[in-house]
Amino acid sequence: MEYYAKSNDTKKEVKNVNDIRNILIYLLDNQMDKLNENESKMIISYLDSLKQQTVQEQKTLREHEKDIVNCAGKFFEIFYMYFTEKEKNLVLEACRVHDLGKANYIFQTIVNPGLARMAESQIPHGFLSALSLSEKQIKQEIPGCTDDDFSMLLTAVYYHHDRKDSFSDRNFYDYYDKWYKKYLQEYLGKEDVKFSAANRNQLLYSNNPTMKLRSVDEPTWCEYMLIKGLLNKFDWTVSAGYEEAELHSDIAEKKLCSTIRDYFSNSLRELQVFMQEHSDDNVVVIAPTGSGKTEAALLWANGEKGFYTLPLKVSSNAIYSRIKDRYMYKDVALLHSDSLSSYFDGTDGKFTDGNTRYEQAKLFSYPLTVCTVDQLFKFVYKAPGTEIFAATLKYSKLIIDEIQSYSPKIVAALIYGLSELKQMEGKFAIITATFPPVLEFFMRKYRLIKDRDYIFRDFSDTMGTDRHKIALFHEEFDFDRIAEDGYKKKVLVICNTVSKAQKVYEELSQRTDEVFLLHSRYIRKHRNQLEKMIMDFSDNDEMTGIWVTTQIVEASLDIDFDVLYTEMCTADSLLQRMGRCNRAGKKDITDANVLIYVNYSGCMKNGKGIYDSDIYDRSVRLLEEYNGMLFSEKDKVQYMNKVYDVDALKNTAYFQTIKRNLAKFKSLQPLDYTSKKDIDEDFRGIKSITVIPDRIYQENQELIEAITGVLDTPYVDSNIRRILKAKLADITLNLNLYSDRRKLDGVDLNCINDRLDIHRTCLLYDFDEMTGRGMGLSLTKYDDEWNFI
Repeated sequence: MEYYAKSNDTKKEVKNVNDIRNILIYLLDNQMDKLNENESKMIISYLDSLKQQTVQEQKTLREHEKDIVNCAGKFFEIFYMYFTEKEKNLVLEACRVHDLGKANYIFQTIVNPGLARMAESQIPHGFLSALSLSEKQIKQEIPGCTDDDFSMLLTAVYYHHDRKDSFSDRNFYDYYDKWYKKYLQEYLGKEDVKFSAANRNQLLYSNNPTMKLRSVDEPTWCEYMLIKGLLNKFDWTVSAGYEEAELHSDIAEKKLCSTIRDYFSNSLRELQVFMQEHSDDNVVVIAPTGSGKTEAALLWANGEKGFYTLPLKVSSNAIYSRIKDRYMYKDVALLHSDSLSSYFDGTDGKFTDGNTRYEQAKLFSYPLTVCTVDQLFKFVYKAPGTEIFAATLKYSKLIIDEIQSYSPKIVAALIYGLSELKQMEGKFAIITATFPPVLEFFMRKYRLIKDRDYIFRDFSDTMGTDRHKIALFHEEFDFDRIAEDGYKKKVLVICNTVSKAQKVYEELSQRTDEVFLLHSRYIRKHRNQLEKMIMDFSDNDEMTGIWVTTQIVEASLDIDFDVLYTEMCTADSLLQRMGRCNRAGKKDITDANVLIYVNYSGCMKNGKGIYDSDIYDRSVRLLEEYNGMLFSEKDKVQYMNKVYDVDALKNTAYFQTIKRNLAKFKSLQPLDYTSKKDIDEDFRGIKSITVIPDRIYQENQELIEAITGVLDTPYVDSNIRRILKAKLADITLNLNLYSDRRKLDGVDLNCINDRLDIHRTCLLYDFDEMTGRGMGLSLTKYDDEWNFI
């Protein structure tokens, strides 16, 4: 009989095409004014694509096997230099055998239209495939294959899909005799087929509670991630309908590097020359704002596959646009939780084109990807499905921008992930305004040693112009002084908490009309509006006024103000804030342009707060010696080194958090983490709840109901679902939970829809879209007009 790889379900929507068309037409007809041009275009294009759908030819199992092996082969033709012959052979073997188990009769009754469905439950095909492998035969076919190599191959095949193993040896043998042996013989065309449930004893890990687990050392795990990750990469690529796992490699032509050199007329800056000359090395460089570090990092990547990581989505968007537009490099991808719509800009309007680009970005197929670190570093949790990240970084150049901006938890994940990548011979560049000694300490502790495993250079003294003069005050803000400055200068005020920023905005609003507010407690639509407004304000030389913000502007927005008023914070955040003022060093600094107010706002107390109190105190005390003085880039590095002195920090929560999380990653076992939500929450260290203010809910109730109607309709394309969920996200905001959500006053614990984890809140929300002014969401005031209680 003919054996198939999967059911012919690539166009399931055909069955429900009328339902899909009707619900989307209703959305367009009734909510067109609420959809932007890009969203409308996507939906209309998708409706057009529904008219042209045809049932595609069903792939046979043999064709699928051939396709994935060819995909792997084409990949190794380009990236052969990154892998040993044994590694290539193990991956190719995994591609050849991973779906053998599909040649069982029960599976074929599901995917083969010529067979009647049976009620019999099946054993997952990955398990059957792995138990069909002969260790003796594998070792004969792959030179140098060891017992560990076979275990890695076996485990990659066994768990290439994340399936629960609740089977005994007897279950396997009974199933083999009844539903698999005969058909495997027929598929392979031979009588002598192998099947051994004892293979399970050689698995690296198991989710079967009756199995005895073995201890897996780090080198073995890293090699396993390579095999499993590449198997998943090629399998997912082919299953998505693509022939090649990598697009438009720039290794040979190095087009982006050439364009950057042309842009600088081949007069590269010192940092850029250094990075270009050390493209074969791991590097850690201190590079102040204005030193051309983005281009330096791209020159270091040298046309090889690369990932440029940043702390926040808005900064990722800016770098992506810079590479795509300034350097006309179209083979760059953007990847974060809100990046879908970017793949429909600049296309000819076809839904299929944008859909393809987004899917290929998620498969890490582009030569260069700009992303947030959480898109890559989850492999440190040893969770099923995360191996593709480590495997891809094995043959890529990884750029980490502004490592000092991350929380201790993320720093630990980055350091541990880099130690694993070093074992896999991946390459990294850390390019940062400051590099605290405590980071070097932990890197050394985890086998990342300066001058052995990476080259370190400090370019802080290459900036010829001093940009900042500081003044330190042990008091609250001087609102009259800020308001007066706002009449003739661009004034940035940074507060440590949202509540404080709202109070400062209220005080300043009583003194001047030219004051605006930006923080995280606006719905996303309004926050995007404010981010654009503050950047336009920064770029307009004629405008003066005041912007009150929180730390969200520290490392995300490319803004430049004349003077900075800021609450004191820890040294790393303080230097980031300074980078938003006099960035080019062209403004007068006869008088202090960075005014720092020490009031202990946001300091940790009883486990609550933003800033470690010990580091805050050190930051204040060590800053005193620069009070009233010019604060050079070299001074900043020395200041950071003193504040983050290892011996002085060992008893702080900051140091202990990094230490504790690094130890946790080292002791983690496979399957300790399996939930994506648990990984996300642990990685970011923040739990949150998504809310929609009642006023916004009432204004958009029909839109919400129309979108949920689409989401409730079966077989609607997944990317249409994503774009509509993103539309809902535009009118929501995330509230961080520092305690049990049941204690969050003013928030309805029931979701607005069973499919959506969105909650209504009667807390007061204040914003005027016409003027861009308003307090955002208050945590202490209620909106009586829209109160749902």
